[in-house]
Amino acid sequence: MMDDKQKQPNDVAYPEPQDQAKFADEDTVFSRLNLHPSVYAILALIGIFFLYQIIGGGITLLLFGLDFTDDNVQAIRLATMLGQIIFLLIPTLILIRFQTKNIFKFVRMKPIGFAEVFFITIGVIAAQQFLQGYLVLQDMIPLPEAIKPFIESMRESIEQMYQTLVMVQTAPELLFVILVVALVPAFSEEVLFRGLVQRNFEYSFGLAGGAVVAGIIFALYHLNPFTLVPLMVLGIVFGLLVYKTGSILAAILAHFVNNLVAVISVYYRREEILLPAEAEPAITGTIVVMLISGFIAVGCWVLLAKAADERRKAQEQVKEKND
Repeated sequence: MMDDKQKQPNDVAYPEPQDQAKFADEDTVFSRLNLHPSVYAILALIGIFFLYQIIGGGITLLLFGLDFTDDNVQAIRLATMLGQIIFLLIPTLILIRFQTKNIFKFVRMKPIGFAEVFFITIGVIAAQQFLQGYLVLQDMIPLPEAIKPFIESMRESIEQMYQTLVMVQTAPELLFVILVVALVPAFSEEVLFRGLVQRNFEYSFGLAGGAVVAGIIFALYHLNPFTLVPLMVLGIVFGLLVYKTGSILAAILAHFVNNLVAVISVYYRREEILLPAEAEPAITGTIVVMLISGFIAVGCWVLLAKAADERRKAQEQVKEKND
């Protein structure tokens, strides 16, 4: 019987350690380099981090500075989207091409069923509410007075920058922000973290282990200490979705829904956001919301797993009949 390093959903075989060369297609850059897949993933992460965060971020900084204003926010949004495509997505696709001649197969670009789409959508919305509750509780943790001003200043700067980037006044502007903040990042980041990084780490850590490691790196890559834990949870969940469904489309959908809900939430709460908070959120109410949303999220995961299994069985039956 094959273990999870050898076989995953939809019958994608993994090599034994002694057959490392078979991990990639023959006569590729990767096969000639003779690198371990995990080493290749780490080098890829370092290279893309330099391209996207240092070069791309540096260009944006030189062009616009640190001030996000109504006058330059549209240009910053455009620069953000182009940066994701030029400095993250395209290099990732090139690195994957260095490993294989069939990029779609390597990243597991396969269709998923309607039931899976439904449970992923509802589950992500519920999980987001659970994680929002966690952030509320996290903010209640007292900080040492020596570092409190610095931490609060950093938090306010990050929140203000994000709100300026996503806050819109009109429906057409909202559609553009959805493209910039939800659609492009969902596709670009998932191809990197689930299509390239997780795929290579699975060789060393197995299918579930690769999802966990890639999810942790996904959180660290965002360079936001205040949302580190929620991003880590989401990253691991995105990876496990690929593991369970056998398709990167599941992770892309989940990532898109998560970002979409955040953008729409800011849009419909824009007047409330501009006003100072009148009171601290109640702990009891927060915990109740977390329990309910957590229960819904877990329930959706169970139903999703069942739907994915049923889809694969149906595909196997069709394949057997055709054979």
